[in-house]
Amino acid sequence: MKSTFNIWPYIAVVGMTLSLFGLFSISYFLAYTLASSRNPLLISFGNTLLTALKTFWFPMLLVSLNIALWAVISYWRIGEGDLIFNPFTFRGFRTELLAFSLAFLGLWILRASVRFLGLNIHTFSPKRWTLFWAFEHAIFGSLEEITWRAYVLNAIGGVWGLIISSFGFGLHHLGSSWQHALYAFVAGLIIGGVYMNTGAFWGVFFAHGFYNFTAILGEILTSKGG
Repeated sequence: MKSTFNIWPYIAVVGMTLSLFGLFSISYFLAYTLASSRNPLLISFGNTLLTALKTFWFPMLLVSLNIALWAVISYWRIGEGDLIFNPFTFRGFRTELLAFSLAFLGLWILRASVRFLGLNIHTFSPKRWTLFWAFEHAIFGSLEEITWRAYVLNAIGGVWGLIISSFGFGLHHLGSSWQHALYAFVAGLIIGGVYMNTGAFWGVFFAHGFYNFTAILGEILTSKGG
């Protein structure tokens, strides 16, 4: 049974966000400290780390590690029974397919609307998108669903669960830009709304990953470097 008040989902919201920025802060602090030392070897290592932090792949590595860490923590809490119902129960092919279709279509409509309005939600991007990034975003996009929908939304429940899980999902993308955080908040409402009304976790799990993959595939096909 779900307890009257469960603090863990709120820890997940705050912890996932702070730990993400903590990884960046610690990395920058370490890099500057080493670069300011008197040891030539440490100076070289510090400058190399600073260079890596200013590229695309290293920040994405930190984000990926953060997502994987909190997916594991959330999976553990799910096993402890913090939830209203078991999110990993297969709801039937039609229900799961419906959830997948609604979530995937909703995300693409949101993306198309942002593009139509000419809004830029990213402050950094690789010089050239590759299939590696497409698969990476697909995997960790799906893993995000374990934390934000299967765990946080499911543990809190109701409208507040939808709002808080979407808010946390938005905060997690704040490192890119506040516009991206707002975009992710709306995306969280879409995915969470579908999940609440269908209970089909696997549908939204694969929809998020497949949306990420196709969105980056589109960048590859339309970019000059693609």
